[in-house]
Amino acid sequence: MQNQDIFDLIKNKYLNNNKEDVLHHVENVADIAVKLAKVYKLDIVKIKLAALLHDISAIMTPQEMYKFAKARGLEIDPAEEKYHSLLHQRVSKIIVQEEYGITDLDILGAVECHTTLKKNSSIYDKIIFIADKISWDTNFSPLFDDLLKSGTIDSLDKACYSYIKYQFENNLLVMPHKWIIDAYTELSNA
Repeated sequence: MQNQDIFDLIKNKYLNNNKEDVLHHVENVADIAVKLAKVYKLDIVKIKLAALLHDISAIMTPQEMYKFAKARGLEIDPAEEKYHSLLHQRVSKIIVQEEYGITDLDILGAVECHTTLKKNSSIYDKIIFIADKISWDTNFSPLFDDLLKSGTIDSLDKACYSYIKYQFENNLLVMPHKWIIDAYTELSNA
């Protein structure tokens, strides 16, 4: 399958499920992620696929995601148990595997932890995490503008850490997922 064909399939999945707003968001994330991927000399197609697919589970309700995750035997974090929408990152990974046949670990990993990050995150994971945050939250634009200009690995880690730290310090995480706690602890020691 050609790259444009899979990009069109993904776009149509969102459109056919009346998720134009999500399509706009993932395209925005893809634009930001591609800019970062160029700085880090990463595979542009992989980063674009991860960005476009990271919210593919938006076609489901949180309750459907929960049933989907349970049916596949996923271990559910207490935060996911209480807030089923947190499962969307992990459910998206499964959809990416099952519906699109993608097995690339860089893509799957970035999709799987784009909301919470996780311990031992790859550069692909961090770029999709940050690009997702830039797309949704313009309050962090000064921090991210510096990241986009400097393009150093140090600043990518710093951007991830600063965003998570801000969430903790301002009680924005009603019930933190274990993965975000682990990522925060790891990044704070870096």
